[in-house]
Amino acid sequence: MNKECLAFPGNTQELVEACVSFCGSNKERMTEQHIRENRARLSGFAEIFHKECGTYLPSVQKRIEDLRNGVGVVLMTAHQPNLFAYSGVFRKVALNFFLAKKLEDRLGVPVVNFFGIADQDFTDDRWVRSCQLPAVQRSGGALSIEIDLPRKLMLNMVAKPPLGLLKKWRAEVEKWLDDAVESVKRLSKATGVSGMCSTPCVSTLEENLVSFWSLIEDCYERSKKYSDFNAFVMSKIVNDLWGYDTVFVRFSECQQALADRFRFLLSRFEDYSELLKRATEIPCGTGVGGGVSDQEHLLVPFWYHCNCGSKVKLFLMEKDEVLVGRGNCVGCQEYYELDFGSKDDPDISGIASRISARAIPMALVFFNGLLPSCYVGGTGGVGYLQDAFYVARNLGIPFPPVAVWRPHDKYLGIGQAEAMLELRRICRDYGAKDLFTAKESLELRLSEIQASLSRLGKIEEKISARLKENPGDRQLEERRRKTSMRRSRMIKSSNLSVIAHELKTIENISAVSGLIPSIIDYLVNVGLKRTSDLWIRHLNEDGNLSSDVDLDSVLGQSVELGVPSVP
Repeated sequence: MNKECLAFPGNTQELVEACVSFCGSNKERMTEQHIRENRARLSGFAEIFHKECGTYLPSVQKRIEDLRNGVGVVLMTAHQPNLFAYSGVFRKVALNFFLAKKLEDRLGVPVVNFFGIADQDFTDDRWVRSCQLPAVQRSGGALSIEIDLPRKLMLNMVAKPPLGLLKKWRAEVEKWLDDAVESVKRLSKATGVSGMCSTPCVSTLEENLVSFWSLIEDCYERSKKYSDFNAFVMSKIVNDLWGYDTVFVRFSECQQALADRFRFLLSRFEDYSELLKRATEIPCGTGVGGGVSDQEHLLVPFWYHCNCGSKVKLFLMEKDEVLVGRGNCVGCQEYYELDFGSKDDPDISGIASRISARAIPMALVFFNGLLPSCYVGGTGGVGYLQDAFYVARNLGIPFPPVAVWRPHDKYLGIGQAEAMLELRRICRDYGAKDLFTAKESLELRLSEIQASLSRLGKIEEKISARLKENPGDRQLEERRRKTSMRRSRMIKSSNLSVIAHELKTIENISAVSGLIPSIIDYLVNVGLKRTSDLWIRHLNEDGNLSSDVDLDSVLGQSVELGVPSVP
C-alpha cells in the first residue's frame, strides 16, 4: 500500500494556480490571531538580521512591515548558510521572489517571501565547509575552497574564519581564474579556436571577481559568527545586487517565536508518533524516503541545545502523567532529563530559546505557525517533505504547495571552456569523435602496453629466479639486462605516463560537466546581476521547473566553441 504523496507543480503556471487555490481555501485562517502574532514576532528578528547585515533597505523594510502587520500572504524557503553556496540555494530564492510578484499581481495583497537561515544545523555537512569551482587540471576536476570546522557543533556556535583564511581563499580563487585564462588562451591557439579570452572578456571576468570580493569583505567585517558570514553574503547578493525584497531570518532566533506549535506537537505526541512511524514505513509512489532513523517517531520533535554548542536528541516518555525528555548530547555526551509538564498542557516556555526543530517537524511547525502559501524546497528534502505531508494531513495542519526547481544551468564559464578545449585537443590528437571514443581508444592503448610490460616483467622474474640458482651465469645476467632495457625503452616510447594523464584529464572533463559549482562561478562568468535576470527570464518565458536553463556568459557571448559533446 502506498501513502498519498505530495505533488510538485511542473511549471510556474501550475505553481501559481496551486498557491492561489491554497490562499482561497485558507483565507480565514490567515487572519487568526496566533498567525498574525507569529508573523509579527518573525518581523522583529528579520529587522535585527538585516540591520546587522547592512541590507535593511527600503524594499526590505516594507516587507518586514507587512509581516509585522500580519496581513497578506507569506512564501517560505530555507537552507543552511553554506560557504559561498552553490546555485541551487540561490535558485530557491529566485523562484520564491518570482512567485511573490506573480501572486501579488494576481491577489492584490502584500506577499512576503522569506528565507529561513538554518544556522542551528550541524557543522558536519560538506557544503557548509566547502565549495567547488571547475578546474580540469586539478584532482577531481575541481578547486575546492575549504574550512576546517569542529564537528557536531551548531553553525551559529562557530566563530567567523580567521582573516588569514579569507585572504587565502581570495588568493586561491584569483589563481584559479588566472590559471584558467592562461590555459584557455594556450588551448584555443593550439586547437584553432579564435576569439577566446579577448582582453575585454578577461577584464570583465576580473572586474566581476573584484566586485564580488568587495562584497565578501564587507560581510566579513560585519559578522562575528561563521553562520552569519555566510548568511550575510547571501543577503548581500539577493538584496543588494539582485534588488530582491526577500526577508532573511535566522532559525536560531525565530523558532522560539513558534513555541506554541512545538507545544501542539507535544500535546498530540501519541498521534504524531504513530503517524510519523507510518509515514516512514509506508512507501510513497515516488519511491523517495525521508532518510530518518527507525527511532524518529520516539523522539521529541525538537533538539535541545547543550551548553557545549552541540544538540541533544531527546526520547519522550511519560512519568507520573508528566512528559519527560531524556537523552544525551551528540557532541559531549552529557545526559539531560527535561520536564515538559502534563501531556494535555505541556510547557516549554523555559527552554524555548534553546530548541530547534528536527527535520520533519520543521515543516509542521512553520506551516502551522506562519501559514505560508508556498514552500520552495530542494531535492535533498523531498523525502522529509513527503513524510511531513502525511503527518500534517492527519493532524489537521495546513500544508501549502511545495515547489522544487533544480534544472541544469548551461553556460560557458572559464573553467568549462578549459575543459571543453581539453576535450577538443584530445579528440584531435587521438582521432576520436567524442569523449567516449577518446576514452575507449586510450584505455585500449593503456591495456596493450600494460600487457606487454607485464609479459616482460614475468620474463625478467624467471631469469632472476634462474640466476639465484646459477649465480655468476653471464649469459643469464646479459639476458636480464637486455630484458630490463627493453622494458625501460617500452615505457619511454609508449608514453605511458602521457596516456595515464590523458585518461585522468578525460575523467576530470566529465567531472567538470557534472559539477554543481559555487555561486562564485556564476557571478564571475555570467555576471553579478545577470545571473538573477536570466533565471527570472526563464521563469517568465519558459516556466518549466525541470528543463535546462541557458545562461549567456562573458565567454559565451563572444564565441561558439563547437566541440564534441560530453555524455
